[in-house]
Amino acid sequence: MQSGSQPFSLTLGLARTPYTQALFEGSVQPQGIFLQCQEDFSSGLDNVGARHRAIIQGEIPGGELSTSSFILARLRGVPLLALPVFLARGFRHRSIYCHRDLPLRHPADLKGKRVTAHRYNATTALWVRGLLHNEYGVRPEMMEWYVAEPDVGEEARRPPPPDVKVRFIPEPRTREHALELVEEGKIDAAFEPYGGLEERPKLRRLFDPHREVEADYFRRSGVFPIIHTLVLREGIAAEQPWILESLLRALRQARTLAERYMTERERDEARWEERLLGDDPRAYRLDGCARKTLETLIQYQQQQGLIQKGLQVEGLFFPESLKL
Repeated sequence: MQSGSQPFSLTLGLARTPYTQALFEGSVQPQGIFLQCQEDFSSGLDNVGARHRAIIQGEIPGGELSTSSFILARLRGVPLLALPVFLARGFRHRSIYCHRDLPLRHPADLKGKRVTAHRYNATTALWVRGLLHNEYGVRPEMMEWYVAEPDVGEEARRPPPPDVKVRFIPEPRTREHALELVEEGKIDAAFEPYGGLEERPKLRRLFDPHREVEADYFRRSGVFPIIHTLVLREGIAAEQPWILESLLRALRQARTLAERYMTERERDEARWEERLLGDDPRAYRLDGCARKTLETLIQYQQQQGLIQKGLQVEGLFFPESLKL
C-alpha cells in the first residue's frame, strides 16, 4: 500500500451501471486512490466507442474496454493488461434485431442479407458472428456488412478476410442512424448490445423468446459471453503495484451493492442468470466459466481471420490480480 497521506490520483473510463454506480457516487472508494470515473467521451450511442479509443490511445490510464479490442490491442503491443473484472457480460442471441415486418424467423434467413454492427471488431459483433457460424452455419461472408464506426485504434491493420465485404453506412455514421436504416428497410438486421430496442415500433428480436435459446446454449457450451473487461496501463501498475489490489477490492465491493441500483427489469434478469448459471454468475475472478468464455472468444477471432494464432488467457491479465 502507498505510504504517506496523499492518495494516488487515477482516472478510469467507465459506463455508469448498477455494478459501478457506487464508485461514481463515492459510497465505495478504493483505499489510497483518488478515483475519478469518467463516463462522457462522445454523444449518443457512439460514446462507448469513443471511450474504447481513449483507453487504447492512452488518453486515459484505463477503464472499461471492449474485450475483443483489448485482445487485438494486446497482440500488437499496446501496453495494457486486465484485471479479472468483467464489467459487461450477457448472452448475445438477444442482440440480433430486425424489422418487425421482415420474414426473418431463423438465423439461416440472414444469408444474403444486409446487417449492421457499430464496429466490425466490436465484441458483440464478434460473438454474434461466432454464434451464427458455429451454431447455425451462417458464415460472415454470407452477409453484407455495414458499420457505423471505424475499428478502435489500429485494428484495421489486419482487416477482415477479402471475401467479407464491410462498408460504412451513409452519413451520419452513427449507431442511431444505423438503427434508423433498419427501421426504414434499407438494412435487414442490426447486431446491437442494447436491450429495449425491441420496444421500438418497427424493431423486434430475431430470437423470441430469447432466454430459452440462450439457456440451451449455456448448458451445452458453458459460455457466458464477456463483453467488456477492466484494463490498466502496465506502467502504472509497475510503479504502483498496490493499486491492483485496492482497485479489485473496490470493484468487487461495488458489485455487491449493484442490486440497490437496479431497475425491476434488471433485477429479474439477475435472478434468471443466477438460476441458470448458479450463485454469483458475474464474479470478478478468472473462474472456469470466464476462462472457457475467453478461450471461445479467442477461437472466434481466429476463425474469423482477425488474429493468426491464439494466446494464453492468463497472458491478458496482471499476474498478481489472478491471485487476489
